Amino acid sequence: MQYRVDCFIPKAFEAIENVRINDKGFIDKGSIPKEYKGYIASLGANIIQAGIRAALIFYEEEESGSKSDKRLINAAIKYIISNSADNFSDYKLSEVLKDLSLEEQQKKAEEIMDAATALKLALRTYKMK
Repeated sequence: MQYRVDCFIPKAFEAIENVRINDKGFIDKGSIPKEYKGYIASLGANIIQAGIRAALIFYEEEESGSKSDKRLINAAIKYIISNSADNFSDYKLSEVLKDLSLEEQQKKAEEIMDAATALKLALRTYKMK
């Protein structure tokens, strides 16, 4: 697990830039809205409490009432675990688990958690606004 998190960290920085978590036009480049720190911190707890699929679907809701777009967290994680940069923009990370056996779902869930950990570590290096 630790090895995979370490390998995902460079990809997490790419995801922050490519998914544009840090550049929404109303913030300074090199900083991130402080809400994202909370979003990524609570994702792990949500997964443990509600299950991987329910937590991911919660983060996919377009009208969640959140101050910032939670879907960008899913998009960034999807970017990190995918080999292609083309398919992250639909925010549907829960679809990665679709049509997998229970064993494969468990492995993919661990990969998603590792990617979320790498993203959390990468987000810590940015200033919060």
